[in-house]
Amino acid sequence: MLSRRKRNRYKFTEKKQSKKGIAALIVAVISEIVYIVFLNAAFRGNGNLSMYYGSAGILMLGISLADFGFAIRSLFDEESFMTFPRLAVFFSLIALISWGGTYVMGFIL
Repeated sequence: MLSRRKRNRYKFTEKKQSKKGIAALIVAVISEIVYIVFLNAAFRGNGNLSMYYGSAGILMLGISLADFGFAIRSLFDEESFMTFPRLAVFFSLIALISWGGTYVMGFIL
């Protein structure tokens, strides 16, 4: 009889982890890893990489920009904790500055 009885479970909050925030954080971290790999390849090749690296870099800049917008939108989930959305905004901003800064420096230099 005891095993069939429903146990009292205490729930302190209705909030859950933000799935949008987690997804945006993962994309931002992957974007930064790709940036580090590309930067390493550029230094090893003395800045002489193929046009495919440049095309992939522009694609990653677009992904970083979209991820930053997605991370901002994840901040407005009222029914979730804000840890992952805040981390996602921080890391996606770093990724956007990294990729965008490299792109701008390419025009300047």
